[in-house]
Amino acid sequence: MFFHQRFVPGLAIYSYIVGDEKTKEAAVIDPTRDVDELIEIAKREGLHIKHVLETHVHADFVSGSREMKDRLRDGVTIHASGLGGADWTPPYADHVVQDGDEVVMGSVRLKAVHTPGHTLEHVSWALFDDSRSTDTPWLLFTGDFAFVGDVGRPDLLGEEARKELAHQLYQSVFGKLTPLPDFTEIFPGHGAGSLCGKAIGSRASSTLGYERRFNAALVEKPEEEWIGDLMDQMPLSPPYFARMKRVNKEGPKIIGRELPGQRRWSARQIHERTCENCLIVDVRLKESFAAAHIPGAINIPFGSTLPTWAGWVLPYGRPMLIVVDDPAQMPEVTTHLLRVGFDDIQGYLEGGMDGWQTSGYEMATLTTMPVHSVPDRVADVTVLDVRTEKEWNAGHVEGAIHIHGGKLQENFELVPRAKPVVVICGSGYRGSIAASFLKREGYEDVTNVLGGMAAWKAAGLPYETSERNGDSSCRASATAATCA
Repeated sequence: MFFHQRFVPGLAIYSYIVGDEKTKEAAVIDPTRDVDELIEIAKREGLHIKHVLETHVHADFVSGSREMKDRLRDGVTIHASGLGGADWTPPYADHVVQDGDEVVMGSVRLKAVHTPGHTLEHVSWALFDDSRSTDTPWLLFTGDFAFVGDVGRPDLLGEEARKELAHQLYQSVFGKLTPLPDFTEIFPGHGAGSLCGKAIGSRASSTLGYERRFNAALVEKPEEEWIGDLMDQMPLSPPYFARMKRVNKEGPKIIGRELPGQRRWSARQIHERTCENCLIVDVRLKESFAAAHIPGAINIPFGSTLPTWAGWVLPYGRPMLIVVDDPAQMPEVTTHLLRVGFDDIQGYLEGGMDGWQTSGYEMATLTTMPVHSVPDRVADVTVLDVRTEKEWNAGHVEGAIHIHGGKLQENFELVPRAKPVVVICGSGYRGSIAASFLKREGYEDVTNVLGGMAAWKAAGLPYETSERNGDSSCRASATAATCA
């Protein structure tokens, strides 16, 4: 049997290729939209991809099923669950999967196991190697049902749906998994960093037996208590999740072999707004953005978390122009954005900010500040903390206001305009994103704190924590924090 696991950092997505080495038939499970790597791997191994299997309608990335079928054009069958009813059955499915349906490739057999809870229609795929055992699965591809160290969250369809999905998830965890032996290997749809669970481990796989023993979500307890523990401190889900659900349910646009966004735009074209209504997204380092940027640009520094934060904060439906340090980054930048459904990428600034500068056009800057300078100014500024609630609770600047960075655009009215705004996050990355939005919104005096709360704590500066049952003040030292 051929097996390959592919990992996409940032979004923390696992996709898989499995195949029969005699028949040379293969299946791809949960592909992302950028399918070239998977196709090349199959080609290199002499395999023919005949099937694309989905575990569910994804919320955090655009499915690559249609892209894969269009690219190969040789009888690929898309298998997608119909177990959530007509509303959650993708119209592009060639085979609408029911519980127990099988996909056979020589001695390799994949069987659908309905595991609702994360979503109504969710199926896991149990893999049998019939040359070894016809009645005991070797592997289980669990999608977003079960992870290493966690299970999938049931709250992505709203509060009313959450109640029913949480009940179904409980039934799936302590019903559908029960007959499977401890030695069954589980291969999830996500790893650490995904927002589809709250405690996903960094290991790429596990065994069911190990998870039963050490995964808190697989320890059986009364249903109401289990659900309460599961939902406790569940992180916010980005608003783009709802859009991805719609896109994947209806059918994503096919991109084709040629990546969009590779056209060069001169500084003059951008300055004269040749690209009407274009949003300028600057993916350079936060330090470079602070030194000089196009007025009104949004900074999301290039890296694995770019697609997650793009989904959090950028508007859909607007064309984009990108500012990069190096044009060679554009294929990867475009791929990051395509994975979360930003299809209208018009191109990039030719010559980067050097080209803009030498053209004599207006430039904006963003003030930065080391953590040691903040305490002297706290009384005269608004300190805005844009981290998660969990991070905030673990320690924040006394007197700061807290707004999750992904929610800032909905809550500008909570940020006073009468005083300068000092933005702090974990390291400065999210602070730069938030600060760029504040500047775009018309806040004139905005500063990003270099190093964020990581530097604050390392410097031994005082902070306070917010416990679940009340607040307590802490004064940090270089090695510890003492709370009263």
